[in-house]
Amino acid sequence: MTQDRGATEQVAFWSWPLRDWDVMWKPSTWLRKPPTPHKAHLFHLLAIVGLASYANVIANKVLSDVWHIPFNLGVLAVALFIGRRAGTSWTSMGLRGDRVRRGTRVGLLVMGVIAVGVVLAIAIPSTREIFKDDRVIEHSLWWALAQALIRIPIATAFYEEVLFRGIVFGMLVRRNSPLIAALWTSLLFGFWHILPTIDTLKVNPAGDLFSGIAGFVIAIVGAVGGTMLAGLAFLWIRLYANSTAASILAHIGTNSLAMLGAVFVVHVL
Repeated sequence: MTQDRGATEQVAFWSWPLRDWDVMWKPSTWLRKPPTPHKAHLFHLLAIVGLASYANVIANKVLSDVWHIPFNLGVLAVALFIGRRAGTSWTSMGLRGDRVRRGTRVGLLVMGVIAVGVVLAIAIPSTREIFKDDRVIEHSLWWALAQALIRIPIATAFYEEVLFRGIVFGMLVRRNSPLIAALWTSLLFGFWHILPTIDTLKVNPAGDLFSGIAGFVIAIVGAVGGTMLAGLAFLWIRLYANSTAASILAHIGTNSLAMLGAVFVVHVL
């Protein structure tokens, strides 16, 4: 993570000054318009969304797990390049170096809360069943640990947080209020999870509850709505810390701790 000219407010690098970013998590700021709205180069934003959508299909339907990290990091590098070419600052993408420490503290706190929730869910027999993931059952212990500790943190949490809560939100909020930018960003994040949801329905016991066309549609709509709400929560965490480091750690906590819970249920219990 790095600095940019927005590190001082003596240079007007873009519309929201640093002092506004530090309080953007407060509801009182959500309907404010950018001080100097910017077109945000709509073509660049559409190029990023198009690239990410295409990459999402390739990652879910073509590539094996071993290629997810280099592929996703490559796509993210291109998206960052496009965003910077469009004039989006590191500050607007939540990548300021002087906010990483706060972001780390906030993210670790959220991870702790999630860990408590996972432990409680495993302790209750009726909710323990959702951790019996076929992927964990069919693969080795080492495969599951590699997913939880390496692939998910890098190829999922880091990738998606910098892409959505960083680049996409950072570009949208240059011309919209934080609330409108957040809603659009989170809606895209919800659509992003349609393909993973289809795969999850095949390997998770919860998928048996959504049989038939009607059940399938309900599952997809629920997944889009649920991940949209999760995206809004991750974004609020990112804004509260003014750092994507916070939402990255929260995202790791959500996905990796669930996988580790599955490992415990399948291989220990």
